[in-house]
Amino acid sequence: MSIRRSSIVLLVVGLALIVSAGVIRFVALPSLTKLPADLSQGQKYEGTMSALNPQAFAANDLANLITPEMPITADRSLTVDATDGDTAIVTSNTAITLPDGSTQKDVHSYAVSRVDYAPVPLADEQKQTLIPAADKATFEDHEGIAFSFPMGPAEDGNALYDAVTRTGQAATYVDSGTREGREVNNYEVNASGPIESPTVLAQFKDFPSQLPKAVVAGLLQAGIVPEASRATLQAELATLPDVLDLGFGSTNVAKLAVDKQFGAPLNVDQTQSMYVTVPVNGEDVPVLPLSTVKLHTAPSEITGLAGDLSKNGMLLSIAGMWVPLGLVVVGLLFVAIAAARWRKPVSVAPERKAEAAHV
Repeated sequence: MSIRRSSIVLLVVGLALIVSAGVIRFVALPSLTKLPADLSQGQKYEGTMSALNPQAFAANDLANLITPEMPITADRSLTVDATDGDTAIVTSNTAITLPDGSTQKDVHSYAVSRVDYAPVPLADEQKQTLIPAADKATFEDHEGIAFSFPMGPAEDGNALYDAVTRTGQAATYVDSGTREGREVNNYEVNASGPIESPTVLAQFKDFPSQLPKAVVAGLLQAGIVPEASRATLQAELATLPDVLDLGFGSTNVAKLAVDKQFGAPLNVDQTQSMYVTVPVNGEDVPVLPLSTVKLHTAPSEITGLAGDLSKNGMLLSIAGMWVPLGLVVVGLLFVAIAAARWRKPVSVAPERKAEAAHV
């Protein structure tokens, strides 16, 4: 029997479809989930801000030392400025708009993995060649998550990067839930530490380096000292020196609802406070609030982002499961048909004619 040419074609096409399914699932799909090289997106936040009144501080006007909470908005943009393979230089640019219309800028650039958004350490030579000139002044090495959890985020072992203290702060898993139809993991951050950001510290360059203990006692008596510090200061104030060295510290309390599939924070509710600190028994104890910023993701942003994630999830499901599955099924069907009709049957008509001729 001879082999059917059509069966060979069916076999080749069937195998090609099966191979294509593997390429889509294991090559094309991972590339679709990488951080895009042309990423440019933004998000809006709303909240309040209170701050130290410099004039009241200079006049020892304790009644007006801290301004009332003022409504503010914040716009955060995220852009990929350069890539090298699976490494990207990402810039986070936040503009806080105050009630008087003025803005405060907060810009940071990082090197991250395009696969899981983890920090990527760069050698000095890489910093010179990979980081764009416009980002060199704002680039900083970091630890922890700078802007997004990885896809399918783990419940434990996550840390968020805090640009004020330049530390990775543990994000503790609380529970799971739903937001706008999306399944989320809920995390909390509650951390504090000395301010290390040169940009932030520059704001306090005119602040005195020391304060008399009597001033701290007055702050304590006026109820201005943060509540968490009062018991410590009341117990130790008498033993402290008459003049106290000052430092600057920050506390960060945040709640995050993180999408279970994509790792994107759907909602962030954050309170970051900065303080003047004094050393007490080897610890920096906050005594004077400098500013408190409370921000949460704007409700319209949550709805819009949830819709985008649902659409992207459907597209990934089609590309990652249904298209490869369909190709495999059709490919196997072609292979089965090719096998069933692999050889042509040999014609017996000539033999029958020969037998008839002999009769």
